[in-house]
Amino acid sequence: MDPTSHLRLSLGFVATAINMLFGTDRGRKNLLSPGAIEILYTSYFSPVCMGDIAGMLGITPSSATDLVNYLEREGFVCRVQDPDNRRVIRVVPAEKGELWLLETEEKIFGFLESRLSRLPENERYQFADLCSRFTGVEDDMTFITEISGFKRSRGAEKIPLVTYEDGRLLRLEEVVDRRYQTDPFPFSPKEIPVMFETRVPETVDGIQDEITVAAYDIMQRGLRDAGHLPVEDLAKQTQPGDKGLEIGPGPGYYGLEWVKKTDGTTLTGLEISPAMIRLVTENVISYDLKDRVRYQEGNALMMPFKDNQFSLAFSNGSLHEWEDAGVVFSEIHRVLQPGGRVMVTDLRRDLSPEIFRFMQGSCSSEEIRKGFETSVRAAYKKDELEEILSKIPFSSSQVIAHPYGLVVLARK
Repeated sequence: MDPTSHLRLSLGFVATAINMLFGTDRGRKNLLSPGAIEILYTSYFSPVCMGDIAGMLGITPSSATDLVNYLEREGFVCRVQDPDNRRVIRVVPAEKGELWLLETEEKIFGFLESRLSRLPENERYQFADLCSRFTGVEDDMTFITEISGFKRSRGAEKIPLVTYEDGRLLRLEEVVDRRYQTDPFPFSPKEIPVMFETRVPETVDGIQDEITVAAYDIMQRGLRDAGHLPVEDLAKQTQPGDKGLEIGPGPGYYGLEWVKKTDGTTLTGLEISPAMIRLVTENVISYDLKDRVRYQEGNALMMPFKDNQFSLAFSNGSLHEWEDAGVVFSEIHRVLQPGGRVMVTDLRRDLSPEIFRFMQGSCSSEEIRKGFETSVRAAYKKDELEEILSKIPFSSSQVIAHPYGLVVLARK
């Protein structure tokens, strides 16, 4: 059997089995519709705004309200006020909804584990890797991106199978056999295009005006609330009592969450924008971390700190704004203690078009969307950062590329 037909049958079986485990093959007997299930899953992993549900499902606002009303009436979800904006109503799962989801996942994980057990261990990893490459899904973020892109296109790429011969409509198996009998791969491999080939530097002065600072604060707070700041990854690089330096903290949520989640750590934030320092100072008060956190105005090209002062240096989302990344990494090396660690995360310039559109569409305003594009244009690619780091005397360094960004890890 040709590979395409083989996949069609294999994945068709998986889709049918999963739908049966969800109960969506039972018609009117099923308590939850596919739309209701999507609301429940989305709200479980991140509280969803009532106003976003219609767009998420591609239905009218009144239909979205009816779905939520049904879920609330049946005890699966409840509506709550957003703690930061009392005019915003969010949908969160009730205990009955969480229980339904966990019991369903028990069945799905059991199905997948039992099928994987047919393969030896090395083939299990190989199969998981091939599935990831086949779908483009590597984690939660890329799952959302691929689903969002598929909803827009609905599988727009089609293979012509409707064929008439002597006035007769050919059967599916006849057309497929003819298509693949001579060439099992009658298509060219796809290459993901580079979004922006040439790097275009962004502002080197940070965000200075109060209006943009406020808008950026809202966006970063949303990323924090959705769990999209890489705090857990940073915590893995942390040792108790670390003296941390954050370059370009902006509103500060990344570093503040890190301090809150770690033992005995202290944080110094180096920020070039006075307006951003005024904002982040207020955020420190709301976190009640004044004894462990301080912020200082300054330029990372010439850090106002003594040699060997910090044990951990990190940054999230500011690398693309550094006027000279090589100089900044040299300064980081200078102010780090021997054995000190570095973790810098940022966008990558060669995002896939799907991920770029998804991330840009998630921005809260037109101004932020435009800023996101200039930030991507100013970001680096993996090989460019590796070239920069090769000139800095770290004892070890590496650049890790993932679908929506880059991670720099280094040690002095």
